[in-house]
Amino acid sequence: MFLKPKEQPDNIESKIVENLRALSIDMIHEANSGHPGICLGAAPILYTLYAKHLRVNSKDSKWLNRDRFILSAGHASSLLYATLYMAGFPLELEDLKQFRKIHSKTPGHPEYGITEGIEMTTGPLGEGISSAVGMAIGEAYLREYYQKQNKNLFHYYTYVFCSDGDLMEGSSYEALSLAGTLKLNQLIVLYDSNKISLDGKTTQTFTVDMEKYFQSLNWNTITVDGEDLIALDNAISKAKTSNLPTIIIANTTIGKYSKWEGTNQVHGTPLTQEDITSIKNKLNIRDIPFTVSSEAKEEMQAMIENRVQKEYENYQAYVESLDEDTKKQLEKIKENDLSLEDLNIHYEVSEAETESLRESSHKILNSLAENNSFFLGGSADLSSSILTRLDQEGDFSSDNHLGRNLNYGVREHAMGAIMNGISLSGIRNFGATYLAFSDFLKPSLRLACQMNLANIYIFSHDSISVGKDGPTHQPVEQLVSLRATPNLEVFRPADANEMIGTYKIVASKKQGPSAIILGRNSTKVKVDTSINDVGKGAYIVKKEANQLSAIFISSGEELDLALEVALELEQKGYQIRVISMPCMELFQKQKPSYQEELLPVGAKVFVIEASSSYSWNQYVYNQNYLITVDQFGYSGSKEEIFKEFGFTKEQIIEKIENLLR
Repeated sequence: MFLKPKEQPDNIESKIVENLRALSIDMIHEANSGHPGICLGAAPILYTLYAKHLRVNSKDSKWLNRDRFILSAGHASSLLYATLYMAGFPLELEDLKQFRKIHSKTPGHPEYGITEGIEMTTGPLGEGISSAVGMAIGEAYLREYYQKQNKNLFHYYTYVFCSDGDLMEGSSYEALSLAGTLKLNQLIVLYDSNKISLDGKTTQTFTVDMEKYFQSLNWNTITVDGEDLIALDNAISKAKTSNLPTIIIANTTIGKYSKWEGTNQVHGTPLTQEDITSIKNKLNIRDIPFTVSSEAKEEMQAMIENRVQKEYENYQAYVESLDEDTKKQLEKIKENDLSLEDLNIHYEVSEAETESLRESSHKILNSLAENNSFFLGGSADLSSSILTRLDQEGDFSSDNHLGRNLNYGVREHAMGAIMNGISLSGIRNFGATYLAFSDFLKPSLRLACQMNLANIYIFSHDSISVGKDGPTHQPVEQLVSLRATPNLEVFRPADANEMIGTYKIVASKKQGPSAIILGRNSTKVKVDTSINDVGKGAYIVKKEANQLSAIFISSGEELDLALEVALELEQKGYQIRVISMPCMELFQKQKPSYQEELLPVGAKVFVIEASSSYSWNQYVYNQNYLITVDQFGYSGSKEEIFKEFGFTKEQIIEKIENLLR
């Protein structure tokens, strides 16, 4: 609703801030859980941003050209929910009373897809601020892409609210360093500098001069008093004119107005009723839980609507005037449908070929990029090794926002988080590193799985067969870790046919992350592997001639070894079925009848995979039927290492024969 223009009372802004503080601590008290300190200290920051700067529409939270706000300090969630409520988003007082209760709109930390106005799931410190860099990259790409067509569709800011803890986490340094290099000037960080962490004063662990630190990262810096609404307003206005990303260092007092003001006692412990009464008396708010000033709420909504509504209406009218193809594109972006439009893969597979899956992947990536403008990606300084470069596209840089090759540098964790931000911007993207280094980005991958983002992770050098680089580069436990992650589909294709099938499935997904596991070594392109059957997760590549003696399950480059072993055992009179299982998760989704067709009850099943056994126990009678690896490797040639771990053809035949006799 719009209020009539009027001279605002001197205290109306203070009244809004006071209501935000009171609502926040009421929510925490009701839940008997939460972080009151940051909510009491940082309320002026969120008020200033939402009331005076953030371009949002509470009735259309998916407005394409809205500003994005990321609460990287996710433990301040009650303050954000209170702000969204006061700003007119679809939250009721009853929702605030359900804070931290199961199935509520107000979970303990912000969750993407649960509450309107929440742009991403945050909580693990460092993730929000790092993903915001990806959002800024996404905005820059979309802005330039449509401007090149003379369409002014995207020009928004990405704001982040962060804490001391966010800046202590290493992922934030990785991402902020890249943001400075790329000069992402639409990125503005609001830093709640209260100098307190859960265990005490930050001076015992964190003595960085933040102004000099960010200036060294090629950022614009502004320092203000976090209680000064005029200074905060001016700082944000100034930040929006910078040609560099900006951090606004807001010096605040944690637990403002509480008896624990300025100490760690108020960081993560709910306040007593006595302290809440005292605080509300100081704020001049009635000591009744969830009391809200109607005047303050209406005034805050009016401030936002008066500033934004006309722009929103003009934007919607402009979109309606565009051609149907553009409107279709925009609808996909709005709904975060990340499926690629053109899945034609121009790649002929010769049955006589041997080819590393890195090479197969490279050809397919380039084929997909050729016909899909909203498809980009990069690697953690390994594009020449994993072969992820899009050959016909330039590099995304400070002076080329249409480049589709992202040079992440040696920053796996930032890469994972930035991928999340790009996906949340509506752009399909991939990131690549060695499988052994997938652990570096696991926190951001885990959040992608929770948010159901269609990220494509390409992990190469997938087993002990990496060889001479040694155990630090030879993954063992990584595959089982990925397979154990909910909502992640893990593909380990065996040859170029399965590689094509994998990318067709992955590229067609609207949502949901995928990990594609690649070997470094060349594999045979097999006549019996199938592009289409990858979608079943597992299928038969070699069928027994008559009465079944045993079943081999394998994946990746070990499928060649499994087939060789099967052929030699057949010469000795055994009848072997070989199953390729490129995606365990997809196989588990098949009908029981198909699963039993492949793996009949009572059959002797062996698994051949140079990785942890823990993925495979469900398919075998006992550990003796697992030809796997459960210890770290050695530095040596592939042949030496495979012999050491019992992965030669002769060793496997001997072991299997002993069990079949």
